Amino acid sequence: MKLNVTTAGHVDFNKGNHSDVILIHGTGSGAEMWQPQVEMLVSKGYRCFVPDLRGHGLTSDPGEHTDIEVHIQDILETLKDLDIEYPAIFIGHSLGSIISLTLAERQPELFQQVFAVGMPGKVLPPVSIAFRLFLNAPYEKLRGTTFHDRLPWRPRTMISTHRNALTQIVDNFESLDFVSRGLEVTCPVHFAVGRWDPVAPHYFVEKMHRALPGSTLHVFEWAGHNMMDQYPQQFNDWLSRYLKDHKRAK
Repeated sequence: MKLNVTTAGHVDFNKGNHSDVILIHGTGSGAEMWQPQVEMLVSKGYRCFVPDLRGHGLTSDPGEHTDIEVHIQDILETLKDLDIEYPAIFIGHSLGSIISLTLAERQPELFQQVFAVGMPGKVLPPVSIAFRLFLNAPYEKLRGTTFHDRLPWRPRTMISTHRNALTQIVDNFESLDFVSRGLEVTCPVHFAVGRWDPVAPHYFVEKMHRALPGSTLHVFEWAGHNMMDQYPQQFNDWLSRYLKDHKRAK
C-alpha cells in the first residue's frame, strides 16, 4: 500500500548536488519524530522524504498480516512514485533500521549509505513479553483518555498507533536474527545505539558492526532506545560527521 509521506526541501534546489534522504521511523512512532533531523538536513541543502509506516501517523492500517516483507513492499510502492534520485541516504530507527538494511541487501543500487539507529539484531524474550503486557493493559486503558492526550509525544504516539500495527510487530518480528546470520550490505553502514537500550542491546549491535566490514559504530553512553530525543544535538552531530555531500554522476 502507498504510505503517507512528508517531504521537506525545495523540489528543485537539491537536484545534482546532495543525495536525497529517506528517513524511516520505528514501531509506535511516526514521521514527526524526525523533525529535528529534517530541519538540520534541509538547512544543509538536502531533500527529505519521511514516510509513516502502515498503522502509524497519517497512514491507515488495513488490518492485515504485516511482516518485514509487507513493510518493504509498502516502502517500494511508495518511493517509486516520488521524485527521488538514487542512490539515496537511508536513516532508519529500530524497525526503520530493519527495513532499510534488509532492502539494502536486496536492492543495493538504491543506497548511498545507511544510518542504522537502535537496530534490533534480535528481540530478547523479555522485550516481547513486556510489549504484549503493554498491549493487554495500559494500551487499552489509556487510549483516548485525557491522560493519553497529555502524555509527551513519544508515549502519546505509541498509544495512538493502530493496535493491529503493534500486534503484528510482536507476532512477526520475534524470530528475526541479524546477529547470527550477519548482514550482506555493500554500501557504508553507520550504526548508533544507546548504552542502555533494552530493545537493541548494544552488545548485539557491536556484533553486527564487527561482522560488517567498513561499518562504523557510535554508542551514546547515557542513552536508551530513543537517543535522538534525549540528545538531539549530539545525534545530529553524529549524522553530520558521516553525511557525504557529493555531485551525482551525470
